[in-house]
Amino acid sequence: MGPRPLTPDYIAAIAPYVPGKPIKEVEREYGVPGALKLASNENCLGASPRAVEAIRRAASDVWLYPESTCPYLRPKLAERLGVGGDRLTFGDGSHELLEVAVRAFVEPGEEVLTSSFTFAIYRLAAAVAGRRYVEVPIRDMTYDLAALAAAINPKTKLVFIANPNNPTGTIVRRRELESFLDRVPEDVVIVVDEAYFEFVRDPEYPDSLRYHDGKRRLLTTRTFSKAYGLAGLRIGYAIGRADMIAAMEKVRPAFNVGSLAQIAAEAALDDEEHVMKSRVVVHAGIDLVAAELPKLGVKVWPSQANFVFADVGRSSRDFFEAMVREAVIVRPVGPTHVRITVGTEEMNRRLLAATAKVLKA
Repeated sequence: MGPRPLTPDYIAAIAPYVPGKPIKEVEREYGVPGALKLASNENCLGASPRAVEAIRRAASDVWLYPESTCPYLRPKLAERLGVGGDRLTFGDGSHELLEVAVRAFVEPGEEVLTSSFTFAIYRLAAAVAGRRYVEVPIRDMTYDLAALAAAINPKTKLVFIANPNNPTGTIVRRRELESFLDRVPEDVVIVVDEAYFEFVRDPEYPDSLRYHDGKRRLLTTRTFSKAYGLAGLRIGYAIGRADMIAAMEKVRPAFNVGSLAQIAAEAALDDEEHVMKSRVVVHAGIDLVAAELPKLGVKVWPSQANFVFADVGRSSRDFFEAMVREAVIVRPVGPTHVRITVGTEEMNRRLLAATAKVLKA
């Protein structure tokens, strides 16, 4: 009889998440200096200047462990959101909190439910916990909440909804979400991932915080990575009922949010000017790219995030490789689909020129 397997079967079966290639790696691998990264939905304006200054002031204290409860950021964010501090928890990006939610709420034999063609971390969060993962088909690259509600069964414990959806940029609107919430049993946890919340401009977009009635098992996750430009510091947060947050706090790793991340996030909350500029640039970029790509034969879906989702009509991997040789990095996300972060006008014009060249080749 041989040795026992090194890992459980459910761990051995995991396909690891593959992030977008960093700029320096692309420049080394392909020999293309000055690469433009439009693959990971980072803020093209960079970090909040107030956050950067706060980091500089606090840099000499990094030899100390961070305060695990985020004692200064927590009350400030709670006041901003109009919730009690006991309804907040913080993570190493909202990414970590999605995994924490599965570990905290989903027992062995229970299921995680979501849509196809959505954020890959949902599948990974279920896989790492050894929980069954179920998808319903996406409809026109938008969550089909009626189908999602119909798929709920006695084993369903947690439902993930990305709104806006990543990688498609589409949203579910107010009436759809309200109808869905009315159909979900009270014992099912609903996680609404609002990582791109600050960029939405559709008036029918439902801010999920409005549906936190103290009865539903509703959790909202958001991040400082996008509009605030703090992706490299890894800090996100979740809002839920106090008992849900208490359960997540038991599972959340100690010291999971670094001291500089806490300080930067606190400063960034005061930098409304940076968030406003980021919105303006993103909205102008979405409008430009969504108008020009179809002229090149590319189908583009309406986006409420800081990226566009496009069908380039050929192998997305081949398109990615060709674009990299033009020193522009995009993200292949389907057989013929790519996700493209919008940037400044100069960045967007460079993207369009490279796309035109590649598609004509």
